[in-house]
Amino acid sequence: MAIIKNNYIISQQQTGNWILEISGKYFTINSETKELINILSAAITYKEATETFNLIFKNEDITENEFIYLIEEIFLEIPILRNSEKVKKSKSFIRFQKELLTPDKAGRIAEYISFLFQKRSFWITFTCLSSLAVFLLFSTSLSSIENFSSIWIFLPYGLTIFLHEIGHISACKRFTGKNGEIGLGIYIIFPVLYSNISAIWHSHKEERIITNLAGVYMQFWCMLFFYILYLLSQDALFLLLSYFTAFYCVLQIFPFIRSDGYWLLSDISSTSNLLEKSGIEIKSFIKKPIEWIKKQHKKKIFLLCYGLFNIIIIMLFIITQVLFSWKQIIYFPVATINIIWQISTFQFTKISIPDHSITSIIFYIILLNSISSFIKKYLESV
Repeated sequence: MAIIKNNYIISQQQTGNWILEISGKYFTINSETKELINILSAAITYKEATETFNLIFKNEDITENEFIYLIEEIFLEIPILRNSEKVKKSKSFIRFQKELLTPDKAGRIAEYISFLFQKRSFWITFTCLSSLAVFLLFSTSLSSIENFSSIWIFLPYGLTIFLHEIGHISACKRFTGKNGEIGLGIYIIFPVLYSNISAIWHSHKEERIITNLAGVYMQFWCMLFFYILYLLSQDALFLLLSYFTAFYCVLQIFPFIRSDGYWLLSDISSTSNLLEKSGIEIKSFIKKPIEWIKKQHKKKIFLLCYGLFNIIIIMLFIITQVLFSWKQIIYFPVATINIIWQISTFQFTKISIPDHSITSIIFYIILLNSISSFIKKYLESV
């Protein structure tokens, strides 16, 4: 019987780094660890693997027991050994996940738009559409647009959110031949759609970047569609839809919390767990600033700057909201309850979206996330 399991996939991420997929989890490994996996996969016994290890690594001869101890330490968190315990599924930041489309159904739908993700045409089109989005944001005066029933905004806009997730799935399948499901879950307290594109870890950096941008890219196409309808009909509803779609897309690209921009920056910088690592660097800098400065490591400087950037943005946002929009913040929970009641009683024409809804949602996400983190840290310290 082989020493390690055979249900794993390894693909190169960049020079010296590889992605190992096993049991639905992904791990970044170096060339030495990959070579060790090759040794273990070819060996039948630990004795045979030990001899090959000593030969390849030209190490001082280590005993079989020492070799077993070594690989158990190396693969402590990676469930690749035959005797590895079943690893618990890592907690997602999206809770109460419910599958809406199976991988097969999502993949079949996504195939119809896969032609949009040809690399060269993607970058040209994305640049043009993002330029149009900026134009709309700066040229559209919302005060001059009449009020519309919220139902006429949410229905078509909800379709763009679905196409956003289909875009991620389509790009992932085009570049890897695989894709996951599309589902519904709860982020903090807000319902969100999500798409499982874990397989993209096996593709090249440019392909991962395109896949991260694919959702926004699909909504850019929706924005263009709404804007063309506005130009043809002069119906202000379509202008409003194109404006809100453009605004959401720009917000998604912003590398904050766990938006598409966050994953984009993570791939561009080749840094997994970006938020967690930036937090570690901030703590390290605060505790021992002189020692931290002496290290002079570009990646550490980037992580510190990103962490500080997030903190500054959060603080400025909270301060401006409390000073200038405190009435809207206080009223928002009441308005949300009213909207839920109106939807549940089919009073769609009475639905009214309060002013500053988007900023109020972001404020409560930050607030609830901070409270949740504080409670977790308190419980861990008790």
